[in-house]
Amino acid sequence: MKSNKLVSLIKEVVKQEVKKQITDILINETNIPKAKPVIKKKKVKEQQFTSDPTLNKILNETAQQEEYPTLGGGTFDSSRMTEMLGYGSGLGNKEVKREVAAASTLQSAGMTPDTAPEHLTNALTRDYSGLMKAIDKKKGK
Repeated sequence: MKSNKLVSLIKEVVKQEVKKQITDILINETNIPKAKPVIKKKKVKEQQFTSDPTLNKILNETAQQEEYPTLGGGTFDSSRMTEMLGYGSGLGNKEVKREVAAASTLQSAGMTPDTAPEHLTNALTRDYSGLMKAIDKKKGK
């Protein structure tokens, strides 16, 4: 057997084995559950809202929650529903959608849009469509 043929045969066998091993490793890694970050809530002393203890407990639980968080657009209510859904001529439909998504992201991370640093808010609400078009163009899509 020629050495070139032997080398190409070894390369092919190694390639197949590496592919099998990588597949097995990736399957094992994706099956490992990822720990979710624990968000610690600040303990606020309870206030006396009413004489009913059950109602008072519920009011104390919900008193510190933000009602309808948004980024700079005010509260979304029924008068701004078309704006949020992307109809009509709101603040710019894509801009409103980015703000709503950013507020949702911040809230899931345990932050409020008002307390988030400006650079984080800017990164979450930036229009990345031009960047994505440039990447697609570079890839030839």
